[in-house]
Amino acid sequence: MDPWEAEQEAAHDRFVDSLAKELYQEHKEQAIQEFVAERMKSYYGHHPEVAVGALKFLRKAKEFIDLEPTSSLLLSSTSCEVILKSVLLKPVVFGLVHTESLADLVADILVKQTGVDRFKELVFKILDHHIDFENGIAHYRRKNSAEALWVERTRIQEVRNRIIHRAEFCSSENARLSFEVAATFFGLTKMLVENIGYEVDKEGAIAIQ
Repeated sequence: MDPWEAEQEAAHDRFVDSLAKELYQEHKEQAIQEFVAERMKSYYGHHPEVAVGALKFLRKAKEFIDLEPTSSLLLSSTSCEVILKSVLLKPVVFGLVHTESLADLVADILVKQTGVDRFKELVFKILDHHIDFENGIAHYRRKNSAEALWVERTRIQEVRNRIIHRAEFCSSENARLSFEVAATFFGLTKMLVENIGYEVDKEGAIAIQ
């Protein structure tokens, strides 16, 4: 990447951060308390296949855990990212943009070009609003896990980054953890979808119950 390209990318990141912050700060209470369920229902009704690809990746990742752990981790971590960005965040962001012709474009920019961690608080609010966690999703742990689910996701993201940027391989243990984390997020998302009156079929398609 030459200096001009680096500056363009940095400028783009600053724009996205500013837009994301503005949208979130202006609408967060409205989004969580009034719009979330309505916007999700509307979005899922128009995009019933939004979770299909994530589930396919998750199933393939399971097959590769011991055979090709690095490939498995890439598949499952990608599945997890799609679940968080496209299945949880995008419907809400889409609903915050009032000009329909621009809504899909802005939603795509925000959820595809930024890291999930920038929207952590919004992810937590969405899940906490629709699922009854004992101590909130921020402290939610998988069965027999000593770490919070989000902490595990962050650790897997770090492993994924090393694979992509340093051409490193990972262990079967990391691949298995990545799969379990992604599967847990898929399960929580499925629970959320069911709690707002939809269901997820065996292929990952979303439909009215």
